Amino acid sequence: MWSSTLTYQAALRAPHRRAVRVDVYDINGEPRALGLRPSGGSVSAALTNRVTRTAEFTLTRDWYPLTADDPLSPEHAVVRIWGGIEYATGAAELFPLFVGRVWDAALGADGQVAFGCQDLAADVVAYRFEQPRTTTTGQTLAEIRRLIREAVPQAVFGTDTVADAPTPLSLTWDEDRGQALDDLAQSLGGRWYALGDGTFVVRPFNYVTGPVAQEFRDGPGGLLTVASVPRSRAGVSNSVVVVSERADGTAPIRVPARDTATDSPTRFGGLFGRVSEVIKVQTPLSFPQAQTLAQTQLRAGRALTRQWDASVVPDYSIEPGDTVSVQFMHVRDTQIIDSITYPLDTQTPMTFATRAGLGA
Repeated sequence: MWSSTLTYQAALRAPHRRAVRVDVYDINGEPRALGLRPSGGSVSAALTNRVTRTAEFTLTRDWYPLTADDPLSPEHAVVRIWGGIEYATGAAELFPLFVGRVWDAALGADGQVAFGCQDLAADVVAYRFEQPRTTTTGQTLAEIRRLIREAVPQAVFGTDTVADAPTPLSLTWDEDRGQALDDLAQSLGGRWYALGDGTFVVRPFNYVTGPVAQEFRDGPGGLLTVASVPRSRAGVSNSVVVVSERADGTAPIRVPARDTATDSPTRFGGLFGRVSEVIKVQTPLSFPQAQTLAQTQLRAGRALTRQWDASVVPDYSIEPGDTVSVQFMHVRDTQIIDSITYPLDTQTPMTFATRAGLGA
Protein backbone atom coordinates (compact mmCIF):
# COMPACT_ATOMS: atom_id res chain seq x y z
CA MET A 1 0.00 0.00 0.00
CA TRP A 2 1.23 3.46 -0.89
CA SER A 3 1.19 5.99 1.94
CA SER A 4 -1.88 8.29 1.85
CA THR A 5 -3.14 11.24 3.87
CA LEU A 6 -6.08 11.28 6.28
CA THR A 7 -7.74 13.71 3.86
CA TYR A 8 -7.59 11.08 1.12
CA GLN A 9 -8.99 8.34 3.34
CA ALA A 10 -11.89 10.55 4.41
CA ALA A 11 -12.62 11.63 0.83
CA LEU A 12 -12.89 7.99 -0.33
CA ARG A 13 -16.05 7.56 1.76
CA ALA A 14 -17.74 10.69 0.47
CA PRO A 15 -18.59 11.96 -3.02
CA HIS A 16 -15.31 12.80 -4.72
CA ARG A 17 -13.70 13.36 -8.10
CA ARG A 18 -11.27 10.79 -9.43
CA ALA A 19 -8.00 11.97 -10.93
CA VAL A 20 -5.98 10.08 -13.55
CA ARG A 21 -2.81 11.26 -15.23
CA VAL A 22 -0.66 9.77 -17.99
CA ASP A 23 2.89 11.04 -18.52
CA VAL A 24 4.99 9.90 -21.48
CA TYR A 25 8.79 9.63 -21.52
CA ASP A 26 11.42 7.67 -23.39
CA ILE A 27 13.33 4.88 -21.67
CA ASN A 28 16.02 7.35 -20.56
CA GLY A 29 13.46 9.55 -18.77
CA GLU A 30 13.27 12.34 -21.35
CA PRO A 31 9.69 13.75 -21.39
CA ARG A 32 7.60 13.38 -24.55
CA ALA A 33 4.11 14.40 -23.32
CA LEU A 34 2.90 15.21 -19.81
CA GLY A 35 -0.44 15.45 -18.06
CA LEU A 36 -2.60 13.49 -20.52
CA ARG A 37 -6.17 12.67 -19.43
CA PRO A 38 -7.43 9.43 -21.02
CA SER A 39 -11.13 9.06 -21.76
CA GLY A 40 -11.14 5.46 -20.54
CA GLY A 41 -9.09 2.38 -19.86
CA SER A 42 -7.63 0.43 -16.96
CA VAL A 43 -4.46 -0.87 -15.35
CA SER A 44 -4.40 -4.55 -14.36
CA ALA A 45 -1.92 -5.96 -11.87
CA ALA A 46 -1.55 -9.66 -11.01
CA LEU A 47 1.42 -11.05 -9.12
CA THR A 48 0.99 -14.49 -10.65
CA ASN A 49 2.37 -13.21 -13.99
CA ARG A 50 5.94 -12.35 -14.96
CA VAL A 51 4.64 -9.18 -16.62
CA THR A 52 2.70 -8.11 -13.55
CA ARG A 53 1.06 -4.98 -14.95
CA THR A 54 -0.66 -4.19 -18.21
CA ALA A 55 -2.47 -1.01 -19.16
CA GLU A 56 -4.90 0.12 -21.81
CA PHE A 57 -6.26 3.60 -22.36
CA THR A 58 -7.86 5.72 -25.06
CA LEU A 59 -7.03 9.20 -26.35
CA THR A 60 -8.33 11.37 -29.17
CA ARG A 61 -7.35 11.01 -32.84
CA ASP A 62 -4.58 13.59 -32.70
CA TRP A 63 -2.49 11.34 -30.43
CA TYR A 64 -2.24 8.54 -33.00
CA PRO A 65 1.51 7.97 -33.65
CA LEU A 66 2.21 8.34 -37.36
CA THR A 67 5.99 8.05 -36.95
CA ALA A 68 8.50 6.80 -34.38
CA ASP A 69 9.13 10.42 -33.37
CA ASP A 70 5.54 10.98 -32.23
CA PRO A 71 5.14 11.06 -28.41
CA LEU A 72 3.19 7.80 -28.07
CA SER A 73 4.94 5.66 -30.68
CA PRO A 74 5.44 1.99 -29.74
CA GLU A 75 9.06 2.37 -30.82
CA HIS A 76 10.02 4.82 -28.06
CA ALA A 77 7.19 5.67 -25.64
CA VAL A 78 7.28 4.72 -21.95
CA VAL A 79 4.18 5.75 -20.02
CA ARG A 80 3.70 6.46 -16.33
CA ILE A 81 0.11 6.26 -15.10
CA TRP A 82 -1.15 7.74 -11.85
CA GLY A 83 -4.54 7.54 -10.14
CA GLY A 84 -6.12 9.17 -7.11
CA ILE A 85 -8.47 11.96 -6.03
CA GLU A 86 -8.74 15.59 -7.10
CA TYR A 87 -9.81 17.88 -4.27
CA ALA A 88 -12.01 20.97 -4.48
CA THR A 89 -8.89 23.14 -4.31
CA GLY A 90 -7.71 21.66 -7.61
CA ALA A 91 -4.87 19.78 -5.90
CA ALA A 92 -4.67 16.04 -6.50
CA GLU A 93 -3.34 13.15 -4.41
CA LEU A 94 -2.02 10.58 -6.88
CA PHE A 95 -0.47 7.12 -6.58
CA PRO A 96 1.72 5.29 -9.12
CA LEU A 97 -0.13 2.55 -10.99
CA PHE A 98 2.03 1.68 -13.98
CA VAL A 99 5.37 2.22 -15.72
CA GLY A 100 5.96 0.50 -19.06
CA ARG A 101 6.20 0.70 -22.80
CA VAL A 102 3.46 1.36 -25.33
CA TRP A 103 3.23 -1.93 -27.20
CA ASP A 104 0.52 -1.08 -29.69
CA ALA A 105 -1.72 1.77 -30.82
CA ALA A 106 -4.90 1.32 -32.86
CA LEU A 107 -7.02 4.04 -34.43
CA GLY A 108 -10.69 3.04 -34.30
CA ALA A 109 -13.70 3.99 -36.42
CA ASP A 110 -14.94 6.22 -33.58
CA GLY A 111 -11.86 8.42 -33.88
CA GLN A 112 -10.39 7.19 -30.59
CA VAL A 113 -6.90 5.71 -30.32
CA ALA A 114 -6.56 2.63 -28.11
CA PHE A 115 -3.12 2.12 -26.55
CA GLY A 116 -1.91 -1.16 -25.04
CA CYS A 117 1.04 -1.20 -22.66
CA GLN A 118 3.14 -3.72 -20.68
CA ASP A 119 5.39 -3.07 -17.72
CA LEU A 120 9.17 -3.15 -18.00
CA ALA A 121 9.35 -6.84 -17.06
CA ALA A 122 8.25 -7.42 -20.67
CA ASP A 123 11.54 -5.83 -21.79
CA VAL A 124 13.44 -8.19 -19.50
CA VAL A 125 11.65 -11.29 -20.79
CA ALA A 126 12.03 -10.14 -24.41
CA TYR A 127 15.84 -10.03 -24.16
CA ARG A 128 16.56 -13.74 -24.31
CA PHE A 129 20.08 -15.02 -23.70
CA GLU A 130 22.05 -14.92 -26.94
CA GLN A 131 24.17 -17.79 -25.72
CA PRO A 132 23.78 -20.23 -22.78
CA ARG A 133 24.13 -18.50 -19.43
CA THR A 134 25.64 -20.06 -16.29
CA THR A 135 25.38 -18.61 -12.81
CA THR A 136 28.45 -17.01 -11.28
CA THR A 137 29.61 -16.91 -7.68
CA GLY A 138 28.03 -14.31 -5.46
CA GLN A 139 24.66 -13.52 -3.92
CA THR A 140 21.35 -14.35 -5.55
CA LEU A 141 19.78 -10.89 -5.31
CA ALA A 142 22.82 -9.36 -7.00
CA GLU A 143 22.58 -11.98 -9.78
CA ILE A 144 18.88 -11.17 -10.27
CA ARG A 145 19.62 -7.47 -10.56
CA ARG A 146 22.46 -8.18 -12.97
CA LEU A 147 20.15 -10.15 -15.29
CA ILE A 148 17.49 -7.43 -15.18
CA ARG A 149 19.96 -4.61 -15.80
CA GLU A 150 21.44 -6.42 -18.81
CA ALA A 151 18.02 -6.17 -20.45
CA VAL A 152 17.02 -2.77 -19.05
CA PRO A 153 20.14 -0.73 -18.17
CA GLN A 154 17.86 2.02 -16.83
CA ALA A 155 16.20 -0.34 -14.32
CA VAL A 156 15.58 0.99 -10.82
CA PHE A 157 15.33 -1.38 -7.86
CA GLY A 158 13.11 -1.17 -4.80
CA THR A 159 13.28 -2.84 -1.41
CA ASP A 160 13.59 -6.64 -1.52
CA THR A 161 11.98 -8.48 1.40
CA VAL A 162 13.42 -11.98 0.99
CA ALA A 163 16.50 -13.29 2.78
CA ASP A 164 19.47 -13.33 0.39
CA ALA A 165 21.58 -16.44 -0.14
CA PRO A 166 24.56 -17.54 -2.25
CA THR A 167 23.74 -18.04 -5.91
CA PRO A 168 23.23 -21.71 -6.83
CA LEU A 169 26.38 -22.76 -8.72
CA SER A 170 26.67 -24.27 -12.20
CA LEU A 171 23.07 -23.54 -13.11
CA THR A 172 22.72 -23.01 -16.87
CA TRP A 173 19.87 -21.66 -19.00
CA ASP A 174 19.77 -21.97 -22.77
CA GLU A 175 17.91 -18.79 -23.73
CA ASP A 176 15.01 -17.96 -21.38
CA ARG A 177 16.00 -14.97 -19.22
CA GLY A 178 12.57 -14.92 -17.59
CA GLN A 179 12.95 -18.54 -16.50
CA ALA A 180 16.39 -17.80 -15.07
CA LEU A 181 14.93 -15.00 -12.95
CA ASP A 182 12.00 -17.19 -11.91
CA ASP A 183 14.39 -19.93 -10.78
CA LEU A 184 16.66 -17.56 -8.86
CA ALA A 185 13.78 -15.78 -7.11
CA GLN A 186 12.16 -19.13 -6.36
CA SER A 187 15.34 -20.30 -4.65
CA LEU A 188 14.76 -17.47 -2.15
CA GLY A 189 11.08 -18.31 -1.73
CA GLY A 190 10.05 -15.19 -3.66
CA ARG A 191 8.95 -13.69 -6.96
CA TRP A 192 10.51 -10.95 -9.05
CA TYR A 193 8.25 -8.24 -10.47
CA ALA A 194 7.80 -4.51 -11.06
CA LEU A 195 5.82 -2.26 -8.73
CA GLY A 196 3.47 0.50 -9.86
CA ASP A 197 6.32 3.02 -9.76
CA GLY A 198 8.40 0.85 -12.11
CA THR A 199 10.93 -0.38 -9.55
CA PHE A 200 11.89 -4.05 -9.60
CA VAL A 201 11.69 -6.08 -6.38
CA VAL A 202 11.95 -9.66 -5.15
CA ARG A 203 9.37 -10.42 -2.49
CA PRO A 204 7.68 -13.44 -0.93
CA PHE A 205 4.02 -13.88 -1.72
CA ASN A 206 2.94 -16.71 0.51
CA TYR A 207 -0.37 -15.22 1.70
CA VAL A 208 0.75 -14.55 5.27
CA THR A 209 -1.29 -11.62 6.55
CA GLY A 210 0.25 -8.27 7.39
CA PRO A 211 -1.27 -5.06 8.77
CA VAL A 212 -4.73 -4.40 7.28
CA ALA A 213 -4.27 -1.76 4.58
CA GLN A 214 -7.96 -1.00 3.97
CA GLU A 215 -11.44 -2.06 5.04
CA PHE A 216 -13.86 -2.83 2.22
CA ARG A 217 -17.42 -3.37 3.46
CA ASP A 218 -20.90 -2.98 2.08
CA GLY A 219 -23.59 -0.74 3.53
CA PRO A 220 -23.64 2.99 4.33
CA GLY A 221 -20.18 4.55 4.27
CA GLY A 222 -18.64 1.34 2.94
CA LEU A 223 -16.39 1.05 -0.11
CA LEU A 224 -17.61 -2.36 -1.32
CA THR A 225 -20.49 -2.47 -3.81
CA VAL A 226 -20.79 -6.16 -4.71
CA ALA A 227 -18.83 -9.36 -4.10
CA SER A 228 -18.72 -13.05 -4.87
CA VAL A 229 -17.46 -15.18 -1.98
CA PRO A 230 -16.79 -18.81 -2.97
CA ARG A 231 -15.30 -21.49 -0.74
CA SER A 232 -13.68 -24.41 -2.50
CA ARG A 233 -11.19 -27.24 -2.08
CA ALA A 234 -10.15 -27.00 -5.75
CA GLY A 235 -6.39 -26.54 -6.08
CA VAL A 236 -5.78 -26.81 -2.32
CA SER A 237 -2.86 -28.96 -1.13
CA ASN A 238 -2.00 -29.79 2.46
CA SER A 239 1.27 -31.53 1.58
CA VAL A 240 3.98 -30.14 -0.68
CA VAL A 241 7.22 -31.85 -1.70
CA VAL A 242 9.95 -29.81 -3.40
CA VAL A 243 12.31 -31.90 -5.53
CA SER A 244 15.54 -30.07 -6.36
CA GLU A 245 18.04 -31.35 -8.93
CA ARG A 246 21.67 -31.43 -7.77
CA ALA A 247 24.46 -29.78 -9.72
CA ASP A 248 26.91 -32.62 -8.97
CA GLY A 249 24.72 -35.29 -10.56
CA THR A 250 23.83 -36.97 -7.27
CA ALA A 251 20.28 -37.89 -6.34
CA PRO A 252 17.99 -34.85 -6.01
CA ILE A 253 16.94 -33.71 -2.57
CA ARG A 254 13.29 -34.03 -1.59
CA VAL A 255 11.93 -31.68 1.07
CA PRO A 256 8.35 -32.10 2.32
CA ALA A 257 6.08 -29.60 4.06
CA ARG A 258 2.73 -30.52 5.57
CA ASP A 259 -0.13 -28.65 7.16
CA THR A 260 0.04 -30.14 10.66
CA ALA A 261 -1.50 -27.36 12.75
CA THR A 262 -4.10 -28.91 15.03
CA ASP A 263 -6.53 -26.01 14.53
CA SER A 264 -6.15 -25.89 10.72
CA PRO A 265 -9.26 -26.83 8.70
CA THR A 266 -6.97 -28.29 6.03
CA ARG A 267 -4.77 -30.31 8.42
CA PHE A 268 -3.02 -33.23 6.71
CA GLY A 269 -4.72 -36.46 7.77
CA GLY A 270 -7.65 -34.60 9.32
CA LEU A 271 -11.18 -34.18 8.03
CA PHE A 272 -9.91 -32.41 4.90
CA GLY A 273 -8.05 -35.51 3.79
CA ARG A 274 -4.62 -35.89 2.21
CA VAL A 275 -3.85 -33.89 -0.92
CA SER A 276 -0.23 -33.64 -2.07
CA GLU A 277 1.63 -31.57 -4.65
CA VAL A 278 5.12 -32.32 -5.97
CA ILE A 279 7.11 -29.35 -7.26
CA LYS A 280 10.20 -30.12 -9.33
CA VAL A 281 12.69 -27.27 -9.69
CA GLN A 282 15.78 -27.19 -11.88
CA THR A 283 17.53 -24.88 -9.43
CA PRO A 284 19.94 -26.85 -7.19
CA LEU A 285 18.68 -25.58 -3.84
CA SER A 286 20.22 -26.05 -0.44
CA PHE A 287 18.07 -27.84 2.11
CA PRO A 288 17.01 -24.59 3.88
CA GLN A 289 16.14 -22.98 0.52
CA ALA A 290 14.05 -25.97 -0.54
CA GLN A 291 12.34 -25.94 2.85
CA THR A 292 11.48 -22.24 2.46
CA LEU A 293 10.04 -22.88 -1.01
CA ALA A 294 8.00 -25.85 0.23
CA GLN A 295 6.51 -23.81 3.09
CA THR A 296 5.77 -20.91 0.74
CA GLN A 297 3.96 -23.14 -1.74
CA LEU A 298 2.06 -24.85 1.07
CA ARG A 299 0.73 -21.51 2.30
CA ALA A 300 -0.18 -20.46 -1.24
CA GLY A 301 -2.14 -23.68 -1.74
CA ARG A 302 -3.97 -23.44 1.57
CA ALA A 303 -4.93 -19.85 0.74
CA LEU A 304 -7.09 -21.06 -2.15
CA THR A 305 -9.79 -22.36 0.21
CA ARG A 306 -11.43 -18.92 0.54
CA GLN A 307 -11.42 -16.41 -2.31
CA TRP A 308 -13.23 -13.14 -2.92
CA ASP A 309 -14.03 -11.25 -6.12
CA ALA A 310 -15.20 -7.74 -5.31
CA SER A 311 -16.13 -4.45 -6.94
CA VAL A 312 -15.28 -1.43 -4.82
CA VAL A 313 -14.89 2.33 -4.84
CA PRO A 314 -11.39 2.78 -6.31
CA ASP A 315 -8.63 3.17 -3.75
CA TYR A 316 -5.58 3.78 -5.89
CA SER A 317 -3.23 3.43 -2.91
CA ILE A 318 -3.92 -0.33 -2.68
CA GLU A 319 -1.44 -2.78 -4.22
CA PRO A 320 -1.47 -6.54 -4.94
CA GLY A 321 -0.13 -8.34 -1.88
CA ASP A 322 -1.85 -5.98 0.58
CA THR A 323 -3.88 -7.41 3.44
CA VAL A 324 -7.48 -6.14 3.44
CA SER A 325 -10.55 -6.61 5.60
CA VAL A 326 -13.63 -7.46 3.53
CA GLN A 327 -17.27 -7.71 4.52
CA PHE A 328 -20.32 -8.50 2.37
CA MET A 329 -23.81 -9.50 3.51
CA HIS A 330 -22.53 -10.08 7.07
CA VAL A 331 -19.68 -12.31 5.88
CA ARG A 332 -16.37 -10.90 7.15
CA ASP A 333 -12.87 -12.09 6.28
CA THR A 334 -9.22 -11.05 6.17
CA GLN A 335 -7.75 -11.58 2.72
CA ILE A 336 -4.61 -11.00 0.64
CA ILE A 337 -5.09 -9.24 -2.70
CA ASP A 338 -4.03 -11.43 -5.63
CA SER A 339 -4.91 -9.08 -8.50
CA ILE A 340 -6.44 -5.64 -9.07
CA THR A 341 -7.91 -3.76 -12.00
CA TYR A 342 -7.73 0.02 -11.55
CA PRO A 343 -10.19 2.03 -13.69
CA LEU A 344 -8.95 5.07 -15.61
CA ASP A 345 -12.39 6.62 -16.08
CA THR A 346 -14.84 8.36 -13.72
CA GLN A 347 -17.52 5.68 -13.37
CA THR A 348 -16.13 2.12 -13.47
CA PRO A 349 -15.49 0.45 -10.10
CA MET A 350 -12.17 -1.03 -9.08
CA THR A 351 -12.18 -4.82 -8.96
CA PHE A 352 -9.92 -7.22 -7.13
CA ALA A 353 -9.52 -10.93 -6.46
CA THR A 354 -8.12 -12.30 -3.21
CA ARG A 355 -7.06 -15.44 -1.40
CA ALA A 356 -7.40 -16.30 2.25
CA GLY A 357 -5.04 -14.53 4.59
CA LEU A 358 -3.12 -17.04 6.74
CA GLY A 359 -1.28 -16.68 10.00
CA ALA A 360 2.50 -16.75 10.02
